[in-house]
Amino acid sequence: MKRGIAALIALALLLVPASAFAAPDNDDFADRLALGPGFPHGEAIEETASNVDADKEGGEFIPGPGPAGHSVWFEWEAEADGWVSIGACEADFPTILAVFTGTEVEHLEQVADDNGNEGPDCPFEQSQYTFFAASGAEYVIAVDGNSSPGPVPVVTEGEFTLRIEETPVPPNDEFADATEIVGSFSEEPDGSRRFYASVRGFSWTAGIEHGEPDETTSGASVWYSLTAPEDATYRFNPPCCQGALALNLDLYLGDAVDELTPLVVGGEGAEVDLAAGETVRIRVSGPIQGGSEEPLTASFTFLVLAELTPLAQPPTSGGGSSTPSPSPPQDIEAPETTIAKTVLRRTPPIFVFKFGSSEPGSSFRCSLDGEKFKPCAAGRRYGQPLPGRHKLRVVAVDGAGNVDSTPAVGHFRFPRPQPRQGQGGGA
Repeated sequence: MKRGIAALIALALLLVPASAFAAPDNDDFADRLALGPGFPHGEAIEETASNVDADKEGGEFIPGPGPAGHSVWFEWEAEADGWVSIGACEADFPTILAVFTGTEVEHLEQVADDNGNEGPDCPFEQSQYTFFAASGAEYVIAVDGNSSPGPVPVVTEGEFTLRIEETPVPPNDEFADATEIVGSFSEEPDGSRRFYASVRGFSWTAGIEHGEPDETTSGASVWYSLTAPEDATYRFNPPCCQGALALNLDLYLGDAVDELTPLVVGGEGAEVDLAAGETVRIRVSGPIQGGSEEPLTASFTFLVLAELTPLAQPPTSGGGSSTPSPSPPQDIEAPETTIAKTVLRRTPPIFVFKFGSSEPGSSFRCSLDGEKFKPCAAGRRYGQPLPGRHKLRVVAVDGAGNVDSTPAVGHFRFPRPQPRQGQGGGA
């Protein structure tokens, strides 16, 4: 019986096409896939590919926290000077991406190589870089799996979409479009309470608007606002990290860009006392760089922290006892949201998203393509052809009403319909 089973397995393997076990055509640097020059028809380039069964070749070095050795290669030529973002943000596995110039795998020069080049719009576990491309330059792109140790073994092979696009203008480039900062609260067993917000942004392609403070001497700027939830001293840490350390973080009061009162300008971080409901305006800007006369731009992160007044303890009841009865702790911690995508069918595509929360019994709110967040079920299914690339954001809301301030993000894409033969032609 065992011999019969083994024979059947061997026969099945013989019937599987050899291509099922073959490495991708662009597994080696010399066989990199040419994506063509520029942006055809002014649109981003998207290439769906796979690194399944790809391996590492001699002389190859891809920087990153844990390249898995399943690299595939691409090449793209810039047709004009300008900011470009290259990423593998839609993938079945955690990615590492690197951008180089050079013609030999042993002697490549990395183009974007620090935190200040990361982003602007990619899930944390995926990889994307932004840089200023030079007209006529040919850029080599490597995509690999990320095998960095984690709580569970990670998948390092699968399908992904490589996307090359002109870097968008920041959504908060102008004062009127400032991004509102929404933080989280925590309470320790000793009663101490804290406010915390981690803000991530970028300033590539941003400008200076008329009436803005120091508009003649400052470079690109982006805006945020924080309305203090409680009376406290709020600490604003300076922009971080490598590549962004020279950015300025300035604080103002006021409701119009040309009528601002400075609180702290030009400092390395700041502490300000704010009353509950008071709004502070935050500007992140880059100075003009000597020689190039261009402003410093980068992706960045900054933190807002505050020690809050402990909640009042309930009075003791009856009998004059000096020991207060313990009260149940108040839930002020926001839940963490997770999102999982399943491709139910590829042609035509059907995408299924399942949502999760770190706190049982949570409800959810969803936003598709930047729309206002609305209540939604614990999952979404998209099977109608919405041509183009889409972004689904989800936040969990726990039973106490605490809302996750960092939405989970899912990406999906429907191909644009092709004209039928004989349509759209000449007269």
